Amino acid sequence: MNKQVIYAILTILLIPIGIFLVFANMAGETSVPDSKPVVITTDNIAYQQIAKAIAGKHGKTELISNVTDTAQKAKFKKSELIITDTHESQLLTRAKQWRLSARLVIASDYITDGKSYRNIYLSPQTTLNMATKITDQLSDMDPRNRNGYVANKQNLLTKTAKLATIFQNLKKNKNVTYLATNQSQELMMTQLGYQSASNDVDKLDDAAMTSLEKKMSDKKIDFVLTATQDQTSHDKRLITAAKKDNIPVVTFNQVLPQDTYIWSWQLSQLRLIQKALAQ
Repeated sequence: MNKQVIYAILTILLIPIGIFLVFANMAGETSVPDSKPVVITTDNIAYQQIAKAIAGKHGKTELISNVTDTAQKAKFKKSELIITDTHESQLLTRAKQWRLSARLVIASDYITDGKSYRNIYLSPQTTLNMATKITDQLSDMDPRNRNGYVANKQNLLTKTAKLATIFQNLKKNKNVTYLATNQSQELMMTQLGYQSASNDVDKLDDAAMTSLEKKMSDKKIDFVLTATQDQTSHDKRLITAAKKDNIPVVTFNQVLPQDTYIWSWQLSQLRLIQKALAQ
């Protein structure tokens, strides 16, 4: 075999190798780089915790308490997703003023009866609903990482399975009447189907207060719901009456304890109500 034939054969063999290397190089040059974390802002630590759990490494969640602060203002202006309790949030006001194009997840939008509630984040149902809504928004904004968001949501739902179960079991209790010294938990009580004995105890006159005390002595109130912050004369009078008549008193703290997840805190509150109704 002469040299020309050998060269011809080698040339033919090298052509497909060269083509392969060209395509391999092109594939390497056109591969999509890792996406930047989605910038998420909220004014509520409960939603910050939920968003962090869902976003994982694909999101950066900032807690904004004061949009007039220079550093926080700079962070807020980078928002791609804003999460808040109601449409009265200062974050939404500022976002509109500064014409931010961020997506929104507003908890009150998922309360369907049209009534206004305070502290929507306190309800376990809100935690479960917001996990889904945040997952949907992030998946739509960042479809490349959709599977990760969905997997993170499933992990969170696993962690909150006990919370969801107890909440549904408490809803099975019928004809429950409670007395609250404030209305911050009104949403959760309404979702449970429980009836309030009074809408605002601090506005009651002496006759109305006496009537509530009579209901407790007649065992027409199943439990009293109060917060550690409730210390008015009316609050103290009703708590004293409840203890005298052996009416269970469920006490909660409206401020989320440090280093505590909202779903763990909510579970502890539900267990207190569960214990009260079992007495």
